[in-house]
This record gives sequence, C-alpha cells and structure tokens, in this order.
Amino acid sequence: MSELARLQEQFQAYLLHADTQIEDMIIGTDDAPVALRLMIYGNAYKARLLEALESTYSILKTYLGDDDFNQLGNEYIDTYPSTYRSIRWFGDRFPEFLISHSHYGDYPFISELAKIEWTMALVFDAADDAILIPNDLHTLPHHDWPHLQIHFHSSLQLINVSWNVFEIWQSISDELDPPEPVCSSSPVTWVLWRKDLLNHYSSLTTDEAQAMNIVIQHGTFGMICEGLCHWHDDQSAVTRAASLLKGWINAGMVKKTYNLLEG
Repeated sequence: MSELARLQEQFQAYLLHADTQIEDMIIGTDDAPVALRLMIYGNAYKARLLEALESTYSILKTYLGDDDFNQLGNEYIDTYPSTYRSIRWFGDRFPEFLISHSHYGDYPFISELAKIEWTMALVFDAADDAILIPNDLHTLPHHDWPHLQIHFHSSLQLINVSWNVFEIWQSISDELDPPEPVCSSSPVTWVLWRKDLLNHYSSLTTDEAQAMNIVIQHGTFGMICEGLCHWHDDQSAVTRAASLLKGWINAGMVKKTYNLLEG
C-alpha cells in the first residue's frame, strides 16, 4: 500500500470510527493542536451528511422539528456511514432505520413519510424519456393489441403505504398544519411519476395497481386484460384495460417506444 493510500485509509477510519492512528501524521500548532484540527474535519464531514439528509427529507424535518431531526440524523450517520461516491445517494436506508428505531419505530407513519420523500427524490432524478401519445397507437391493428408491451417512464415508481402520509406531506408542503396520522384498513398503492419537470402522485385502485405491476413485470396488454378478469367480466376487463392505458398515456406515464411480443 502506498503512503498516500495508507493516509487516506487512516483518515477514513478517523471519520467513520474515531480511530486516532492518523494523529501521528498531522502537524499541530499551539493555536490548532492535532485533535482540534481533526475535530474540525470530523464535524464538517458529519455536517455535510446531515445537510444531505435535510435536503432529501425536508418535509420530515419540518414535521419533527429541527432539534429532533438533527438528533435523528446524527444517529443515522453513526449507524449507516456513507458508502457512496456521490452524496446524492446518502440516506437511502433512512425509512428502514426509522421503522426499527427504538422510539420512532412505534410511529410507523414516520417511516412512511420518509419513504415517500426518498421515492420523490428518485422520481425527480430519473432519466428523461420521450412519452407515448394516443396517436402513436391509432394505426395498431386489432390483432396486435393482445401482444402489445408498453414500458413506463423511467421516473415511475409504485409504493404501498398504510397511513395518510401523502396528505401529511402535501399539507406541510403547502405550509398548512398537517392532519393527524390515520392508518387505513389495508395498504394503499400509490404511483409517483414526473411530467414536465414536475413530480406527480396518485392513489390507485386495487385493479389498476395490479395492471401496473403486470406492465412493470414486462406483461402484455392481453395479460393486463386477463389479470383484470379477477374483478371484471371478460368484455368489461378489455374496456377497463383500454381505459387504464389511455389514462396512463394522457398522464405522461408511458414511454414512446413499445414492443409487439410473439403470441
């Protein structure tokens, strides 16, 4: 190992594990002894990570308050040190951390609020895709429709939540008092996507969530119709599938490219 690599490794060990081996490599002065110099770097490192959490989870920070969020953020930093080259991805395990937290684990809606904030960040940062418009499918022969395979926009995400966290998120975003947390009788699937540089979200009915999952799993229009037969008769399932597809296209959820799979 080169001298530089050893120095970098020791510095990382200090930042992540408070290992003081590197002290022998640092020159101190009366005004700035070694311990102080290292502490400045250590504090700055943690402060930058905390800023990243605050940026991603700004609504959660507002909900909890600065002091509680900062304490929680520092606990997370100690539990899950950054392993990414880009600080953008720091905080990916925050919802998981919250659900297992000794205190906040008793309030699962807090973890769900964090989950939608992380998902919204993924949606906003996703690749941009050309989107399908209704005219793109007007010339598709009827016999090809069962084999049609569409693809959702790269930004589209599905998540399941049991609490009214979207209402809480929206209220805080609008600088209003958030509603009291309420747990639904069963989890609700929500879709999040980006259109025209803006994030959008909507709750889904059970049959639409099933249809979207079929698309995500590379299913065809025919498979969507078959899946919808769980809730509708054969003819109604086809009509429902066509209605859902039209809605997805109009909402900008579908990529311009599509495939026709062999039957």
